[in-house]
Amino acid sequence: MSKTKRQRAISDALGTLIPHVPFLDASEIRIKANQQHLRHLPAHIAVFLATTSYVRHQYTDYDDLLREGLDRDAARYCVADEMEATITSWGGSITAEELLAAPNESGEQDQPL
Repeated sequence: MSKTKRQRAISDALGTLIPHVPFLDASEIRIKANQQHLRHLPAHIAVFLATTSYVRHQYTDYDDLLREGLDRDAARYCVADEMEATITSWGGSITAEELLAAPNESGEQDQPL
């Protein structure tokens, strides 16, 4: 199956940003980074936003914190170190400070799942 230029750029950016991400996680992040609402962004930014969103929702208690009544910013603060640890374990170097400064994937406020 031939990849489009965008798909190749997403794969390259993913390999640069988090080179040791597990295959299944990488696949999910690629899908998120290729979604329509991120297509106007450069590949490395789309991958960054998709990665942070994916890790936040899949590897932390972020959604539980929102359901418990924390606002989005407080919940993001509570999970930033855990997100940094996950991304670091995948060979990435995104800091908790960068995670806190990043918008969510859609640029909109997160909603509990």
